[in-house]
Amino acid sequence: MRPDFDRRPLSTPALAHRCGVHGSARTMARAVACVTLALAVGMASLAAQAQETTPPPGGRYTGQAFDFRRVGDGVWFAVGTGVVSAESNHAIIELGDGLVVVDAGTSPAAAWALLHELPRVTRKPVRYLVITHMHYDHAHGTQSFPKGVEVIGSEYTRAMLAAGKSVEHPTAVGNRNFSNLQIQTLTKALDTATTPASRAEISRRRSVWENYLQSLATLTPVAPNVTITERLTLSGGGRDVQVLFPGRAHTDGDLVVWLPKERILVTGDLLQPNAPYMGDGYLADWANVLDSLLALRPATVLPGHGDAFSDMAVAERLRDYMRAIWSQCVDARAKGMTAEQAAAALDLTGFDRYYPRAPGWTDEMVVRRRLGTVRRVYQLLDERR
Repeated sequence: MRPDFDRRPLSTPALAHRCGVHGSARTMARAVACVTLALAVGMASLAAQAQETTPPPGGRYTGQAFDFRRVGDGVWFAVGTGVVSAESNHAIIELGDGLVVVDAGTSPAAAWALLHELPRVTRKPVRYLVITHMHYDHAHGTQSFPKGVEVIGSEYTRAMLAAGKSVEHPTAVGNRNFSNLQIQTLTKALDTATTPASRAEISRRRSVWENYLQSLATLTPVAPNVTITERLTLSGGGRDVQVLFPGRAHTDGDLVVWLPKERILVTGDLLQPNAPYMGDGYLADWANVLDSLLALRPATVLPGHGDAFSDMAVAERLRDYMRAIWSQCVDARAKGMTAEQAAAALDLTGFDRYYPRAPGWTDEMVVRRRLGTVRRVYQLLDERR
């Protein structure tokens, strides 16, 4: 199994073909850095990784935490069942005598559960961990992976994790606040529950949130030790796994994973069936990146949230949705409208059947939800001046 800093051009100009490396020899020529990293990765310990059998804080649960869905020969899509707070999906890919895992999960405990349950489908050890982006639900399980695993990410993701900025990011802070609110709500519900069965179910649901916060108390995110600027190819067992930076989109540093032979694309939050969080996004660039991914003509997409899908109309709709938001915000800004006014004026009714509002949501709640995206677009427009 070897890492290959592939120089072959991709089918679309938006996906180029160079690697970037983080390390003490950063000032050395790129070619020397690439060769040095390739040797280091190739010589990484191949000793079997013994999974710690004692659950970490917040790691005790009953049942199975993940549903491993086979999507190809030696490829699984791991989706949380709800018995632990596992908010994002994972891809598990066999590569020769080892595994590539995509995304580290929501917490150290969630990552431990994933590794603990992996032997249900494969006993090969994890060699590589790819972090698609820096948000908490994809990156905060890194510390649970065994030493010797190469953690691959973009330069931006490395910088954010190394500086601890993912922990204080609004998405992470918001989720901690939401978790505490859920515990309070369920505690009140427990006081009024009338049957043993309802009390047991409420207690179980509350314990999921309590375990999550208990796990976060031990959180020390591990930054990637392998960074790329455009493309890195891992090869082994007759399979190529391409890690691609297609351009800024959901964040400054999203990666996707592409299996060219199987035509399987793992997208993190860059592409998913539902409307993704856009507060860190570059909507105009993001739409162009989706065009680049469409040009790959994937047979199966494994998103960071939601079910796997094969209908690429999902990507086309999301691209058009972002372009509609962007163009309407540009027009609103040109007319002197505030972000609040622009959010209220957004006309996205053509997408309502694809991205429906949550049950019980009022128009005011929808506008408030859109306001963050509009403010982000306004921020980007200001930066262009």
